[in-house]
Amino acid sequence: MPAAARAAARSTGGDTVASAAVPGSASSALRPFSTAPSAPVTLLSALPVLPAAPAAAQRTAAPTAAVTASAVATGPTKVLLIGTDGTNLDKVLANSANTGFFNLMNQAVTGATSLVGHTTLSGPSWTTILTGVWDTKSGVFNNIFNPAPYDKWPTVFNQLEAYNRNINTSIVADWQYLNDLAAAGAYPADNNFSYASTDSWAATDAQVVAKTIDLINATSADSSSFIFSYQVQVDEQGHFFGGGSPEYAEAVTNVSNNIQSIMNAVNAYNSQPGLTDAQKWSVIVTTDHGHQQQVGFGHGFQSPTETSSFVIFDQAGSSSNGVQNLNYSTVDVTPTIVSLFGAPSRSDFDGVSLTTLTKSIVTPANSNAAPGGALNQTLTDAINSFGYPDIGTDIKLAVRTIAGAVPYFINVALTSVTDTLNSYAAQNIFLVSPLAAATAFLVGLVGGAVVSTTQAVAQVISYLTGAGSIAPTDPPLSSVPSTDALLAAGALPVL
Repeated sequence: MPAAARAAARSTGGDTVASAAVPGSASSALRPFSTAPSAPVTLLSALPVLPAAPAAAQRTAAPTAAVTASAVATGPTKVLLIGTDGTNLDKVLANSANTGFFNLMNQAVTGATSLVGHTTLSGPSWTTILTGVWDTKSGVFNNIFNPAPYDKWPTVFNQLEAYNRNINTSIVADWQYLNDLAAAGAYPADNNFSYASTDSWAATDAQVVAKTIDLINATSADSSSFIFSYQVQVDEQGHFFGGGSPEYAEAVTNVSNNIQSIMNAVNAYNSQPGLTDAQKWSVIVTTDHGHQQQVGFGHGFQSPTETSSFVIFDQAGSSSNGVQNLNYSTVDVTPTIVSLFGAPSRSDFDGVSLTTLTKSIVTPANSNAAPGGALNQTLTDAINSFGYPDIGTDIKLAVRTIAGAVPYFINVALTSVTDTLNSYAAQNIFLVSPLAAATAFLVGLVGGAVVSTTQAVAQVISYLTGAGSIAPTDPPLSSVPSTDALLAAGALPVL
């Protein structure tokens, strides 16, 4: 999408927040209408409930029980999920300066993955990563935040908190949509840190990295912790300059250096004497989608550069270092995290735990991920094998993306107008400020109705093209037994 729209969307995160997560609200990721009586997406609840389509075949069979207890963690567990938005793996592999990525890959398992057949927008794609289900189930189709899907399809934060409230869950992000996502559902994240745009997105990402390192260092060896740390600068540079630009490549290297800084903290923590593997940090790094190489819409369609993604998994205590997995998928991230903590695994996950995909590991001639290394070449070969979906799927998903873009861009434009008017209203200028405040209210009221209407139409179109057409088969999360209840019933061993 156009760079100006993305900048407006990203810059509304507000001041840095460090607090317990609040219940999710039907707020836009852009928070455009502070004077409107309600957020645009609230009209979506008035839509009729449509019948579910038959469930699609899963990549790997899920457990048959509604909720299956994973192997119970034998002690305190720590997992760090690092997200970098809109990052093409081929751009990582092509530049010898990306040593942070390479060092991590050389001590981890890496999968070059593809989103082909699914929407390549951030809202749907991060929802897949953070719920373990594709957009065919979640129904998320654009970047206007709506908390409703996360009641049916709980986030990784919800699932961990419902399982054990002693797991300390945190998000550190500079896109408000993800902070709102972490606050949604019956069991929101414990700590929700939101960073608004500063002088540059690189500088804002640096704040995210610094806070992430603080959280890692402050974690007690005897406690369980999950952190999701998100950086946005690569995607931003892709929208402003194109995915094939020097500016995009520079942002990838910045994130690589940030990953190295985080991994320095992780490696120092994990090197403490006396720690069990469970007490050490396991790390997953992933992206939500790729990027068009030229300046333009950026992503949202089905070209191989847009559907390209990756997963890097560095499991504490694993001896699989510098190898490739041919069967990784971004939809596996939440099932993996849930499994590592020993929490119950949903039967309606589309993904599986990465720990179960051992038969699809291949070992290159050497574990060097840098240019010229065998791991680099095998990953590049995998990326080059990605193609387009069938023409019907390609057209269907293009229609969905365009339909969802209409309310989104209206939302962005109205946000800009109301923000400007409210800034004048706050200056207490004689006659001007009251007039600006009144105009902002009217624009927000009318604009909110327009966005609500176009969003409702887009949701119907998205459903007709397959988004949200598969209903959950597991019970609502609130009815899943807690750890204490399972222990009392003798369903879990007492540790």
